[in-house]
Amino acid sequence: DLVNTGREILANIATPASLNFSDAFSRQTLNKDELTRTGSFYINILNDADTLVGTDRAFLLGPWIEMARRLDSGQNDCTTPILTDNPSGDCRRFLEWNARAQITTWKPVAKSDTSIPQGPIDYASKHWQGLIKDYYSKRAQITLEQALWDEKAGLPLNTTMIGRLRAELAYNFTTATNKYPTTPTGDGVAMSRVIFDKYSSWFQCNKNADRAQVKAISR
Repeated sequence: DLVNTGREILANIATPASLNFSDAFSRQTLNKDELTRTGSFYINILNDADTLVGTDRAFLLGPWIEMARRLDSGQNDCTTPILTDNPSGDCRRFLEWNARAQITTWKPVAKSDTSIPQGPIDYASKHWQGLIKDYYSKRAQITLEQALWDEKAGLPLNTTMIGRLRAELAYNFTTATNKYPTTPTGDGVAMSRVIFDKYSSWFQCNKNADRAQVKAISR
């Protein structure tokens, strides 16, 4: 319950923080300080959430992937042109790819895609350790880096490049086979104290769910 409460609070803070960041990178004239402040804050929230939920088995990505792989019936007839490294049709590999795609892009992303296919993107998103840091946080990070590059060049955000970078991230994540923990890491009580100390000034804003107040504090 403690970890879940902290997760919900961070999620509620992350929502207005992401909107602040979105406002910053959507401006016709980008501002380096605003981008860095709002982007870094949002990314830090995501990374802290990843660490917090990693202390509770209910919020781990590892068991989801392992469960998918166990659905294998021992056959080698699971093929897709997207998994170029699986010519034998290993069904465990195929099932893991499906499990990763379901909780991210929903529709498969090919290596050649220049954007994520239209559809219910993030439809089945989860607040799971591993998924937050390796997908959502990285997605925000590449947006920040591209926005800062464009700001330096005196240009608005290159949304075409963002589409390509996000598609590349999605392809790499969904086709990866790296292992994720299946047992909790760290102390949930200790990490909850860290989260409380770091974000306590935001709790009143979280209670009111008022984006204007959150934005005022973030500045």
